Amino acid sequence: MKLADLRYSLNRTQTRLSELSGVSVETISNVERGTHPPSIDTMVKVSKALGVGLEDIDEFKQRIAA
Repeated sequence: MKLADLRYSLNRTQTRLSELSGVSVETISNVERGTHPPSIDTMVKVSKALGVGLEDIDEFKQRIAA
């Protein structure tokens, strides 16, 4: 599932996800728009904040496979 879709399904704004994960809103926005590949640290923080595995987020699966 795309990060934005997952975030919406959990009723999380980018700001709230930023607060929960410690990742900046700008970074979350960049990952969702595909303009910046996420670091491993970012992927771990965001997936933990959303309560899902890395493999559950499409943008992260692409990064892991690269």
